[in-house]
Amino acid sequence: MTKRKILLVSYYFPPLGGVGTFRAMKLCRHFPDLGWDTQVLTPHPSQYYCVDHSLLDQIPAATKVHRTESLDPFRIYRKLKGEPRVERGTPEAQDSTRSDPFFGRITRFGKALNTWLFVPDNKIGWYPFGARAGIRIVKEEKIDLVYTINVPQTCHLIGRAIGRATGIPWVADFRDAWTANPDLEPPTPIHKSITSAQERSVLREAAAVIAVNDTIRDILRKAGGGDPNKYVTIHNGYEPGDFESHVPIDLDRFTMVFVGTFHRRTDPALLFGPYAEALSAGEIPRGKTEIVVVGAQTARAMETVRRLKIESEVRFTGFLSHPESLRWMSSADLLLQLIASGPGSDQIVSGKLYEYMGAGRPVLTIGPPGEARSLVERLRVGWSADVTSPRSVRKALVQAWSEHDGGGIPFDPDRNGVAFLSFPRQTELLAERLSGIVPLSD
Repeated sequence: MTKRKILLVSYYFPPLGGVGTFRAMKLCRHFPDLGWDTQVLTPHPSQYYCVDHSLLDQIPAATKVHRTESLDPFRIYRKLKGEPRVERGTPEAQDSTRSDPFFGRITRFGKALNTWLFVPDNKIGWYPFGARAGIRIVKEEKIDLVYTINVPQTCHLIGRAIGRATGIPWVADFRDAWTANPDLEPPTPIHKSITSAQERSVLREAAAVIAVNDTIRDILRKAGGGDPNKYVTIHNGYEPGDFESHVPIDLDRFTMVFVGTFHRRTDPALLFGPYAEALSAGEIPRGKTEIVVVGAQTARAMETVRRLKIESEVRFTGFLSHPESLRWMSSADLLLQLIASGPGSDQIVSGKLYEYMGAGRPVLTIGPPGEARSLVERLRVGWSADVTSPRSVRKALVQAWSEHDGGGIPFDPDRNGVAFLSFPRQTELLAERLSGIVPLSD
């Protein structure tokens, strides 16, 4: 079968870890089976808070990965440190904010300056290298379609430049909203004017706009206008095969597992505070339960646990490789998701929620009304608690313990609905959409 050629443009790609990497990595894995010869354009690895070398082994050997230089701040930092480039087969997972405390400090400081100094984001230093390389690759490799994945938004600007220079179609994939993203609030009217113009241009010039959920799709449709049918939802997903061979972790308590990082807007006290209250009131017996936090964490999370005096009930694993994280998910009695309330919180689902569903364990989503709570309740994979109400969170945690202690948490998910959200199925839907843009030639 004659295959069409697609060039994925993604800043985040293995060995960089974290949720930002997975969409590109999984598309890379499944596109070839659907008639798309896949190549990747990405920069040489920058300094990043989590690095997972095991992810390199998930990239098909036939995939051609084009790496370029970049002048973004974290890439420059990595070059100044003189760190070697990583290769396949390196097993370690690394949390750079712990192994390099100075990097952790400048990361926190830099977040306050990013929106002032860089438009549209602090990866704009990759733009000249990525655009130039992308144009060359399209011509030399006879690429049929360019597919760009945010964040950063710089990826879309690179795709736009390639499309303008070569005339081939490009598709913009949004893992997050752009100007409607509260974490990317422009600091001045001038910044807002520039980023809004960039967003409109990208949305209008792209052959199709892909969003990870319906809320973001509708936001982009309103911002870009034009044919409403060009805006399509393709969910993040889970890989069924990733859960087939895990050896369960031997646990002697009712174990609730939170996978991820407590970011700036997500106060760990939203979870640990109600848990500590339930322990103090005797509603959850001490020594019988545990919250395991899997992932790179800030000092704030650990200090919160110390302040609440629940160190014996909370375990921090630190950043783990993806297979080890999945092992914790599969072994949990209950999986926890935490989404803080605030502007834009209704857009958030998080890629890990799909992997939670793939793990086949009950889920408690603590958050405001929005995409995540709707998904959990619609597919019956668990239940939700109102993040703005400590009483609601406490009640949900007590309910989970009581049901477990009484024989087990009821769990009857919509298995067909969950299967629809697997990466293979979602990639099939995406491939069908792309085939309408670049039909298979005779």
